[in-house]
Amino acid sequence: MQQAAFAGGISFVALSCFSPVAQAHPHVWLDTQSTMIFTGKKISAIRMVWVFDDMFSLTVMDQFDHNHDRRFFDAENDEVRDNAFIALANIGFLTYLRRNEKVVTIAGFQDFIADITDDGRVKYSFTLNLSEPVDPIADQIGLSVYDSEYYIDVGFAKDNPISFSGNDGIKCSYKMGEDDKHRIYYDMVSPQRADITCH
Repeated sequence: MQQAAFAGGISFVALSCFSPVAQAHPHVWLDTQSTMIFTGKKISAIRMVWVFDDMFSLTVMDQFDHNHDRRFFDAENDEVRDNAFIALANIGFLTYLRRNEKVVTIAGFQDFIADITDDGRVKYSFTLNLSEPVDPIADQIGLSVYDSEYYIDVGFAKDNPISFSGNDGIKCSYKMGEDDKHRIYYDMVSPQRADITCH
């Protein structure tokens, strides 16, 4: 069953809310903000912030906020990371950074923090390290965040969806659009994409 293959990550928690016969997509919604982290004049990592929908958030809190303080400290944070996040490494943490339309491999993650916002939504913050730095001055860079199986509907946040850190002396901007070249879910959905330009 396709759900079972994906159950090791976010969907393991998400699908526990639904009947096994449920076929509707998506099951989970999240808003993402991305910070492009520069080392020298190249992007070496991406700092991610994901904020989930109310239903998924309630499920994560029910399973991992054992003392009901609306926070994930210490062991609770580790449980969220190990049971509702880390398996997403198998699919690049839903993150597709394309250099000249070729996907750059994600080498791993660090600094994972699970939190709960004031309005009761679960938030993940983490940094993704690139397998090799990319040059946004010389190359065409595009960033999309999506689940190709469409169990999770990802949208860039309305406020500050893309930001830049460490780009001293380099001016960068982005343009949001739909990625019609890499459609998902039986070719019915165009993921959002940020095209990044620096000079």
